[in-house]
Amino acid sequence: MKRYILFAHLFLWASGAIAQETLTGSVIDAQGTPLFGATVQIVGSNKGTVTDEKGEFSLGLAPGDHQLSVSYLGYVEQVKKITFPFPGQLKFILEPDGLDMDAVEVVSTGYQQVAKERATGSFVQLDSALVNRPVNTGVLDRLADVTPGLVFNRTGPDSDAISIRGRSTLFSNTQPLIVVDGFPYDGPIESINPNDVATINVLRDAAAASIWGVRAGNGVIVITTKSGKMGGEMKVSLNSNVTIGERFDPYYLPIMEVGDFIDMEQYLFEKGFYVSKENTARKTALSPVVETLIAERDGAISPEEAGLIIEDFRQQDVREDFLREFYRRPVNQQYALNISGGDASQDYYLSAGWDRNLERNVGEGLERMTIGGKHHLDMAGGKLQLNTGIYYVKSKNDRNGLAYGDIKQTANDVLPPYTRFRDGNGNPVPIIRDYRMGFLETAHDEGLLDWTYVPLEDVSERTNTLTGSDIRLNAGLDYSPLKGLKVGLSYQYWSNQQEVTQHYSADSYFARDLINQYTQVAESGQLTRIIPLGGILDRSQMSADSHHGRAQISYAAKWENGEWTSIAGAEIKSQKSRSMGNRFYGYNERVGSIAQMDYVTPYPVYYYPSARLRIPNLDNIGGTADRFVSYYLNSAYTYRKKYTLSASARKDASNLFGVDANQKGVPLWSTGFAWTVSEEEFYPAANWLPYVKLRFSYGYNGNIDKGISAYTTALRRNNSTITGLPTAIIVNPPNPSLRWERIKIVNTGLDWATRNDRFSGSIEYYIKHGLDLIGDIPYPPSTGIDEFRGNTADTRTHGIDASFSTQVLDKGVKWSVNNFHSWVKEEVGNYELEGPVNQYLSRGMGSQQDAPIPLSGRPLYAIYSYEWAGLDPQTGDPMGFVDGEPSTDYRSIITEASPESLTYHGPSRPSHFGAIRNNFSWKGFNLSLNISYRLGYYYRKESLRYETVLSGQGGHGDFAQRWKKPGDERFTHVPSLPDRMDVNRDNFYSYSSILVERGDHVRLQDVRLGYSLYGKRFSGIPIGQAEIYMYANNLGIIWKAAKDDPLDPDFRNAKPLGSIALGIRMEL
Repeated sequence: MKRYILFAHLFLWASGAIAQETLTGSVIDAQGTPLFGATVQIVGSNKGTVTDEKGEFSLGLAPGDHQLSVSYLGYVEQVKKITFPFPGQLKFILEPDGLDMDAVEVVSTGYQQVAKERATGSFVQLDSALVNRPVNTGVLDRLADVTPGLVFNRTGPDSDAISIRGRSTLFSNTQPLIVVDGFPYDGPIESINPNDVATINVLRDAAAASIWGVRAGNGVIVITTKSGKMGGEMKVSLNSNVTIGERFDPYYLPIMEVGDFIDMEQYLFEKGFYVSKENTARKTALSPVVETLIAERDGAISPEEAGLIIEDFRQQDVREDFLREFYRRPVNQQYALNISGGDASQDYYLSAGWDRNLERNVGEGLERMTIGGKHHLDMAGGKLQLNTGIYYVKSKNDRNGLAYGDIKQTANDVLPPYTRFRDGNGNPVPIIRDYRMGFLETAHDEGLLDWTYVPLEDVSERTNTLTGSDIRLNAGLDYSPLKGLKVGLSYQYWSNQQEVTQHYSADSYFARDLINQYTQVAESGQLTRIIPLGGILDRSQMSADSHHGRAQISYAAKWENGEWTSIAGAEIKSQKSRSMGNRFYGYNERVGSIAQMDYVTPYPVYYYPSARLRIPNLDNIGGTADRFVSYYLNSAYTYRKKYTLSASARKDASNLFGVDANQKGVPLWSTGFAWTVSEEEFYPAANWLPYVKLRFSYGYNGNIDKGISAYTTALRRNNSTITGLPTAIIVNPPNPSLRWERIKIVNTGLDWATRNDRFSGSIEYYIKHGLDLIGDIPYPPSTGIDEFRGNTADTRTHGIDASFSTQVLDKGVKWSVNNFHSWVKEEVGNYELEGPVNQYLSRGMGSQQDAPIPLSGRPLYAIYSYEWAGLDPQTGDPMGFVDGEPSTDYRSIITEASPESLTYHGPSRPSHFGAIRNNFSWKGFNLSLNISYRLGYYYRKESLRYETVLSGQGGHGDFAQRWKKPGDERFTHVPSLPDRMDVNRDNFYSYSSILVERGDHVRLQDVRLGYSLYGKRFSGIPIGQAEIYMYANNLGIIWKAAKDDPLDPDFRNAKPLGSIALGIRMEL
């Protein structure tokens, strides 16, 4: 709390600074076009500013004579002598020097601002216009399909959602480092309001990113939030929009038709499949059709009655009930307000945002409130600068929806597709769940609670809410004792609190089920409820906080023939996290009472008295502590605006690595060189290609795996089901030589621009080599383990990133084209542990939980298959090859297969991807269309597995296309229905090459249409400028290679839903 109060005092004190006199002016070219980003500098001092989007600037000056210098890339520098106060507004008209670039692009590394023409590394910058182009509540989503080298992964774990120039590790952290306003951001990225973002820079090579050390191996995303403008008038900006999306499509995934499902239930019943389930002592639920067939068999109903009941089931489809009862069109609302301004010695920026998302599932939604402020204050004539910032986010996420697939008949049985949620009169009805209906009636007669499950009623008897808060406090003090020298101290405090609350009321099925399970019935019929009547409350709390301090010295000097910039500093960081979870039985929300429980004694359960179980105990506690110390240096020298040499070095040390002090740290470094060829006197193409620049960089980034340690570590598990005592397993044997992962990166780039920037672009070739990667190797079982995880693996990656901008038309109707193309080829290098064949087949595309098994010489994410020999024309059995001959000996096909004998198709992630964005403008109208593409990858289609069909679980919609008679093999590849389950047969077909398709496709990703108005056109209206805009997203696939597959190559489990947004942005 003291920290907050101190920060508040600093912030308020800084905001109260007294305004000084201000010089205003503008910078334009010979045609009168405002020059955005021009540098205005007081000659002989380090005080200056840059022009805004209207080419205007404001600068605090003391009375007297001054010299002002204005520079802009592609224009001749201009110096004027003035006497201040100056009457009116000062105007600079710059003349081109033969090169007309868009602006002096300044890229941010998070530590310093670097003019792009002096950069030797690989940067991609998204300016405010590009950041604001899409409409969504996620800031990282705005990088999609506009950032060369960056791709959103559609396969693999959720923690591996974004890749920058491929994957640089096997099992360690795969996420890019997110930097916000100069500090790594440790919180949930959902807490960043995109309306507060000014620019996003993506750092892709060692020269750009190595200054971030061991966290830069997967690339760095630097987010800079908006600031005020010194000497600027107060501006009030408002952005408001609403987005309406498509409704969820439960029919997207092909499943067996209801009639086919029922036919199979009747077929299995006749074969006696359900007899064991019917007679089990566990009273396992049976489907309504099976119960009907049992009643018919036992004479309870006539065959005619059974036929009518089953025929009625054939007319029902539970997907329609789900769509009607539990889904809606998602509606997202965004409101953002910011106030900015400043005077001669300070600037400020205040923002507030509110987001409200109604998700596609009824009962699910998000509310987010964000409040932020930044302040910059110049003191002591500009030598002392104070920067402060505060950001606070409060969110609430309701997760009370019921989605298609959430309800199952039992833990192992699917919900029958003919289930209905309402009767003919529209009243909610119970459905079969967990237990047979006859058993529930007996339990009710014995006095147990009603054990039926009514989905439409139960959904309102439970709540699941995630609430969170996130706060960041920044403070920085810079002092410039000499021209060009700056000494700075900066500090960030971050704290995040999250709480998940799941409340099951006393009337909820969850609470009634647990109470009934543990209810004891005496011979006299007396009931003893081990779990008391009442609700059940599950609560988990997570909190984390970090302290991050930095001391930095920077120096910049400029001579007639050279320019030098350098920074050096040290950082220290401490981060802690804590978690705690509890379950409370007998919870009474009204009075706040709970019951004390016996978690040690095992009790017989009502539905299976011979089994004894302990009451579920969800109490848990955990925590982590990370500490880092870092030292860094970065320096660059430019000679005669032609040659730039840069170097960077950093050493990180952590409590996670090494045993000896000298093993806890890792030195990482980079060097880069840039040559502006067009500045040479011998350059022959100055008239038509006035800007050409070559870049080269080489160095090392790092990565970290917090899942392992140099010390022996154990994982605390749940209590033993036998003893009830805590258990733990060794997850990490001692490894005193454990080292950080390193990524060696070589990058070569070429930048160019024609006269008037008609055609410009860049192309880069890179090589990445992952060294000392965490991997597994076989280990002698006599040691107590058979695998050892340590620094035993490596990877190799190379690729090309190219981007182009073309101004097709620039008079009247303006038309520009921006496009990029990225190619990446990656493969695993040395990896000694060979996995089972079935894991290469089943995990090649990755899953939400696990990464694939590495195989040397192949991409980590890759598609393998068994070679397909077609269907047997006489039986419809799928055929593979044994000893080069077609065969249905599935055991031999599978057991004799090796990783080398499998068919390798290619990577399961795109090796080529890019986008083409066309931008049109005419008067106040602007139109932007983005077409994206992904090429050079494969995926495996889902198809029929008879294992589920023959166990009454239904299956894929390909069941209707199965082989039924000789000759069908000419039209289908779906095998015939076997007489019995054969898992090997299913596995061969599921992983055969016939189901592998190319994922190549082109899609119309989005369209944005806007109309801008300017207040000067409307007298009396206090609106400086405004824009009305429409944004449509996920508009559909234009072309794909797999023409016979109805599903999207990238979205195999759910249809990508389109959306349309309408909004207005105003500036007062």
